[in-house]
Amino acid sequence: MIKHAKVQNADYFKTYLTLIMEHREYTLQEAVDFMVESYFCNNIELYGLKPKQQFEIAIQQLSV
Repeated sequence: MIKHAKVQNADYFKTYLTLIMEHREYTLQEAVDFMVESYFCNNIELYGLKPKQQFEIAIQQLSV
């Protein structure tokens, strides 16, 4: 399990998602699903509301 000492921002999540998409040749949705499973352990609120919000902002920014 990953320990998170501070809230990750949207830029962090955008970078993470982009790397997943490039490395695994995933679509944005596939990368989101992968990250929800591997990073958030299938619980998007695992680390609280702020990381969830920042993750959603990153997804929104990448989808435009």
